[in-house]
Order: sequence, then C-alpha cells, then structure tokens
Amino acid sequence: MLARQRVKKKDPEAISNLGMKYCFGGLGLPKDMLIKAVELWEEAAELGSIDALFNLGHAYYSGKGVEQDETKSAEFFKKAAMQGQAESRHNLGSHEGRKGNHDRALRHFLISAKMGYEDSVEHT
Repeated sequence: MLARQRVKKKDPEAISNLGMKYCFGGLGLPKDMLIKAVELWEEAAELGSIDALFNLGHAYYSGKGVEQDETKSAEFFKKAAMQGQAESRHNLGSHEGRKGNHDRALRHFLISAKMGYEDSVEHT
C-alpha cells in the first residue's frame, strides 16, 4: 500500500493523514483511536506537517487524546498560522477573544479572512 510506504519513508503529510484515519476511522482502522492519532500528529509535526500542528491544536483544545490545555492548543495553532494555515489563525483569534484581547482577536480574524477563511469574515 502506497500510504504505508510513505509513512515508512517519514513523509510528514502521510503520517498526519494516518493520524486522521486513527481519529475518524478509515483504511480499516477503528475510529476514536485518539492517543495513537496524537502520537502520529506529533511525529508529523516534528517532520514539518502544518496539518499535524493544526490537528494537535484541536486535540489540546478539546482534550481528545491528550489532557485539555488551551495554552498548548494556542501554541500549536500559532505554529501552524505562522506557516500560513488560515483556520489556525482564525482559532488564535477565538483564543484571544476568550481572553478578552479583542484587538488581537480582530487582527487574527482579519489576517485569516484575507487568507480566504470565510468564517473569519463573520468575526470582523
């Protein structure tokens, strides 16, 4: 199978995608294997996967597969946003808004909207 070959060769996107299969099911894998998904996303993030950083941000925000930690969540979203991931930038805006930093939240939403993330338009 091509996906397994790519994972063995340490392809960060293939590893991140395999994490998604463990999270949501697929490739014959059971769904909700969140701890395994997080392990794969951590590996993929270390190898440079922006999607894995985004997925780790969600995992820490929701507490699925890891202990909930909004600060760690924001750190992962920030790393992904700095590499151009628009939804992560949007999530940083939400994080800043919850903290009461409305000016910073607005800046994140504006950047995300300019990047094409439509949900951010509703916040600006």
